[in-house]
Amino acid sequence: MLAINLDFVCIYVSQILDNRYSQSRDGPATYILDGGSIMLGSMTKEGGAMKRVSRASLTTATSIVAIFAATSAFADQNVANTSQKGSLLVWPLITVDQTKGASGDTLVELSNDANARVHVECEYVNERKGRVNFDFELSGKGTASWDVLTQNGDHVTPPPFPTNTGNPKFHGNPYRGELVCFATNEGRQYQVPWNELTGTGTVMALNDQSAAEPKQAFKYNAWAFCARNDSGCAPDDNNFAQGTPGDLELTGGGAGTYDACPAYNIANFMPNGAKLGNVETLNNNLAVASCNQDLRETYLLHLTKLDFTVWNSHEQSFTGAYACVDSVESLVLGNQKPMVQGTNFDYTTLQTPNARFQVNGISATPPCKFPTEPTGVLSVIHSATAISKDKGSDADVGNTVNGTGFEAGFVYWDVSP
Repeated sequence: MLAINLDFVCIYVSQILDNRYSQSRDGPATYILDGGSIMLGSMTKEGGAMKRVSRASLTTATSIVAIFAATSAFADQNVANTSQKGSLLVWPLITVDQTKGASGDTLVELSNDANARVHVECEYVNERKGRVNFDFELSGKGTASWDVLTQNGDHVTPPPFPTNTGNPKFHGNPYRGELVCFATNEGRQYQVPWNELTGTGTVMALNDQSAAEPKQAFKYNAWAFCARNDSGCAPDDNNFAQGTPGDLELTGGGAGTYDACPAYNIANFMPNGAKLGNVETLNNNLAVASCNQDLRETYLLHLTKLDFTVWNSHEQSFTGAYACVDSVESLVLGNQKPMVQGTNFDYTTLQTPNARFQVNGISATPPCKFPTEPTGVLSVIHSATAISKDKGSDADVGNTVNGTGFEAGFVYWDVSP
C-alpha cells in the first residue's frame, strides 16, 4: 500500500469511472493507492470530515500520486530554508569592502526564541579563506547584533572581519565572505540541538559615489538548518551532543544530523540592462555559500563548479554560464571573472525584461582547472536598480533565493579540548 498524507488538502475527483461516494471519519486527508485503485477525499472546515470519495483507475491514481510526490519534493521539511528556526545559521553575504570606490558594511542580527539561554559559536570566512571564530551566550528570548565593519555590538563584542589570505588560499575578495553560527554547549566541546535561532543580515553601501543614491541597504534572512532526531526536529538540549563533535552532518537523515541542503537554487530576475515600467536593472549579483564547509584552522578546500541554466520569459533556455569557485563566492552575473559566458544574464541575450535561472554545484574538471565536487548551495541575489529613468542606481534590491531538491553536506569545526 502506498499512502500520501496531505493535511487539509481539498481535492475533488468527480465522474471518474464509476462515481461511487462514501464517508470517512474526521482526520487528515489521506490518499491510498491499494490494489489498483485510489481513494480521494476533500476536507471541510466544519469538523474536518472527509465528505466525498471516488475510485479511479490505477493509471489515473498513479498519475495523481506522481503529482503529489513531485510536489512534496519541493516541500521537504528536512532541507534548510530561510523561514524556519534552526540550530545552524549561514549568512552567504558579509561585506566590509571599502576598496575601488566600494563602501560596504553589514549589520548582523541573531536571536534565540527559547526561554533558556544557549551558547553560540560563530566563524567568519572570507573569499580568500582567511578566518576567525568567536562565541557568546544568548539569554532566553535574547538577541545580539553587531556592525561587522566597525565592530560595534549589542550583547556581543565581535572580532574584526578577517582580511588575510588563508593557507591553502583561493582567489576572491578578502573583504567579502560568509558567517556561520551554530549552537554548542558552554565549553564548546560539541554542537547541540537548539532549534530556536534566527538571523538576518543588512548589507549596506555607505557612500557609493557611482550610484544616484550613495547610501543603500537591503536585508536578507540567514539560511537555517534544523538539528534532527528520528522523529523530525530535535528538542532543545544544550547538554546533548548533536552527532560527532566537530562534524555537523547536513544529511536530513535522523538522529544526530541536521537538515540537508537544497540541491539547487532558483531565482527570478530582471536581466542586466532590461527596463520594464519605471524600473531598470543595471546589474545582478549572486553571493553563494556551499554546503561543504570546513571551518577548521587546518582545513581543506572544497571546490565546485556553479552551473547555471537561464530561461527568458518565452521559456527559451540558455546554458554555458558557469563559475569555478570555493565554498564562498560573490559573483557578478555578467561578463566578469570568474563567471564564464555571463552574457547569458544580459537583456541583449535574453531579449525579455523578465527571466529566471537555476544554479547548482557540480563536479566538473575540466572545465575547472582544479578538482571539484558536487555540493548544495545557499544564495543571496541582489540587483542594482534605477527607478524612473535615473542614470545611476537608486537601490540595491536583494534577498535570499529559493532552494529546492536535496543534497547532503557538512560543516567541520575545531572543538575545544
